[in-house]
Order: sequence, then C-alpha cells, then structure tokens
Amino acid sequence: MKKINRREFIQSGTGIAATFTMGSGIGPLLSNCSGEKVSSKIIGIQIGAPSFVDEGVEECLDILQERAYVNTLFAMVYSYKEGLSGRVWPPVDHGRQFESSKFHGGYYAKVHPEYYRNTLFNDNPQILRAPDDGDFELLGSVIPSAKKRGIKTIAWLADQVHNDIPQFQQMAEMDYSGGKLNQVCLNNPHFQSFLNAMVEDCVNSYEIDGLMWRSERWGALTNLLYGWDGEGKPEIPCFCPYCQKKAKESGINFDRVREGYQTLIKFVADARAGKRPAEGYYIVFWRILMRYPEILSWEMFWYESLKETLRTVYTKAKSIKPNLMVGSAIPHSVSFNPFYRAFVDLHELSKYNDFLKFIFYNVEAGPRACNYVDDLFGTYLNDFSKESRLSFLYGVMGFREGSYDKIKAEGMSPDYVNKETETWLEAAGGTNLKILPGIDIDVSAGNDKLPRSREGVRDAVLAAFSAGAPGIVLSRMYSEMMLDHLSGVGDAIRQL
Repeated sequence: MKKINRREFIQSGTGIAATFTMGSGIGPLLSNCSGEKVSSKIIGIQIGAPSFVDEGVEECLDILQERAYVNTLFAMVYSYKEGLSGRVWPPVDHGRQFESSKFHGGYYAKVHPEYYRNTLFNDNPQILRAPDDGDFELLGSVIPSAKKRGIKTIAWLADQVHNDIPQFQQMAEMDYSGGKLNQVCLNNPHFQSFLNAMVEDCVNSYEIDGLMWRSERWGALTNLLYGWDGEGKPEIPCFCPYCQKKAKESGINFDRVREGYQTLIKFVADARAGKRPAEGYYIVFWRILMRYPEILSWEMFWYESLKETLRTVYTKAKSIKPNLMVGSAIPHSVSFNPFYRAFVDLHELSKYNDFLKFIFYNVEAGPRACNYVDDLFGTYLNDFSKESRLSFLYGVMGFREGSYDKIKAEGMSPDYVNKETETWLEAAGGTNLKILPGIDIDVSAGNDKLPRSREGVRDAVLAAFSAGAPGIVLSRMYSEMMLDHLSGVGDAIRQL
C-alpha cells in the first residue's frame, strides 16, 4: 500500500474527497455504493479527552485522517464511564494505559456557572468538571485544529452519574421497594433542569457542529428479565414519587403495577431456579401480562419518558442553533431485545433526531447475543434449548448468523452489519433521519480471544456502506483501538 504523505494529506482537507479507484475482489458487497461519492459520507469516530492529552491534538488528528479518513469527531464531553472517557485497559499500541484508581469522569469541557443557576449544582457547578486530565479542555482545545482540517465535531453527552456527588442522589431512580438506583430518573425535575443547563452550556459555549445524547438503558420489564442479579434485588425503574404522580395523571394504576411486578418477580426467580410451571414458562409469562396489562403500560410509560428526554435535548439545542445536527445513540440491545426493538419507532424518533447512531458491533455482537439468550430468553423462553432461543432471536430480528458456540467464540460476521443497516434504513424510509452504523474496532477487547483484525474492520465498513449507510461511527473509543485495525477503515475507503 502506498504511504500517504502526511502534510499533503492534511492540506487536502480531510483527504476523503480524493478520488479512489475501486479495488478488485469486493463484487456485490459494493453494488449499492456505485455512483456515490465517498466524500459525502460521514466517517466519524468516538474519542475522548485522554487520547488528545496523551498523543497531542495535531498528532492524534494526523493518525485519524491518515489511517481512517475521519471527517467527524464524536467527542466524549460528559461521561462517568471509564470505558467511554477513561484510558483503556491493555493491550493497545498508542497512548497511556488504563489506570482505574485515577479515573473519575465528568464534564470534559469548561463548565460555565451561569447556565447552572437553576439546578442543584448552582452553588458548585465545578464539581461536574472532570479532573482526570488537569486543565485540558476538550472542545476548546480540539475544535480549532479540527476546523482547519475540515473535520466536524459532534459533542457527545451521556446520562451517567457519579455516586459520590450528592446532587445526583436527589435525582436517582427508585426501585419498586423504594431503594435508590444508580441512575437518574428521567422524570425528576432536577435532572431535567440539569439536562437543559448542560445542553445550553455546550451548545452556546463552543462552535460544535452537532450534539449526540446517549441513554443506554431500558425499562422495568427488561431490567427484571435480563438484569436481575438473582438475589431478590431486581433493579426495576422507576417508582419514585415523580414517576408515580406522572403515571397517575396518565391513568396508570400504580398499585396494580406494583402487584404485577411482585408476581413477575416470583416467576423470574422460579425460572432462574429451574422451577418449571406445569403449563410451561412461556404460557405463564403471558398469563401474567394478560392478568396485569399494567406491566406493559409501565414499560411504555418509561420509554415515553425516554422519548421526552430525547425531545428535550433536541428542542433545547435547536432553539440555540437551528442548523445544529442533533441525534441519539441507540444501544446494542436493539439487535437482541424484542421489547427494546419495539420501542425504536423511527418515524416517531425522526421528529426529534437528525441522526441515530446504531450500535452494530459485529465481533462483540456474538457474546452479547449469547448473554441475551442466557438471561432475557432464559426466563419466558426457558422451555427451549439455547440453540432454539438463538433461532428465535434470529427469526424476530431478521438476521441469521452461526450457532451459539460459534458466535460466542468468534463473534458475528460483517453480514450482520449489512442486514441490520438495511433493516433500519428501510424503517427510516420517508424521513430525513440519517442512520449511522457503529463499527466495531476492538470494542472491549481486553484479553478476550475474539478474532479482531484489520481485514475484519475493512469488511464491516464495506458492509455498512453496501447497505446504503450515509455514514459510519468508528467505535467504541479510539483509545482502545489497535492502530493497524483502525487502518482497515482506510483500506475500505480506498476500495470504495
């Protein structure tokens, strides 16, 4: 492969506008791409402050352009999750390595106090500032250099909290028994004030090109069936006074919701213990839902609250900068959880999203699908073998991969990326919504034995564009990607 001269590359803008000849051997995979200019596509990458601190802003941008023709940064501005805004665990071949004891997280841009006067942080908004990288200020430090290169910057915010910050405890969700959970309640007015303030601060204070909100969680039904630890402490959100009041106003009988979930908890506990009902797990599960339709009403109530949150982010950002590109990140569970998939109505979401980043991490998809087969489907589909449950998943989701053992050991193929991208592009038909597949580059690699390679990344990128995607988001974070694997993106672009 001919090496691209760094300075010539930079002077050309992002480099992606250059004309490439189509490579051989990729056949029908590229059939849907013919006649399209690659330069019109979004080549995004998720990246956090530590990468720029460790490698230098200019040096880091050089790497992203030379190896992957990146033209859009999804900059992690607000997060308390070390996998998103910290340094990665070994092995990687660039930047510093993971130091869990030093990670805190928070807001990686400058906090402007005037925006937080009507929030719980009015007395001390600087408590939100991430202390991990000293005085480094992500957006202010990176945007000027990115703009000179023609690279856009989309600020990325996540609805996470730090348990040691007392203000967040006043926003916490509550489970059905009244205990506080480790996430903010979407209906809590203190959270809503904080959310508006943070969006206003970010959009007003920086010349960002877009904003992405991440809310990677789900409702009570999924939390019970999938997320329960089996010790009688299901984290079923959210039964706080604000949710109870709002639910009552919408006509939901809260006492019936509580009674229904107590019945469902016993069902899940018995299923986990292998205590099969005489009529079978599936029949009894649906009997409970038919007897307590409030369970599904409560599930939809939670998702409607999530939609309102997405609408709040969109409305606030657009009120400040109408031309800003505003969107959301859709979690990987959309490929494995039928309850969450049913929630994702793109014609509805298109009313308050310009784009949606979908997580289609094909290598990581194998083990994750197996987790859903074991846990979520290991309750109401517990009458069936693991292979039968997996076949059910394939049937309802519309893609088909290997056996349980195969995908757990090897992940899924690029065809999974292609099929899911096609599905959601079709679902978005008739809207202006951009569907951006998230491409797996060493997601949570750690010391696992899943096959990860430059060629695999290349094929996943080609699969997304073959389906007709208007862009991609290289994921999960630049800090955990092997540089040679990142170069697989550049290989794909040159073939296109």
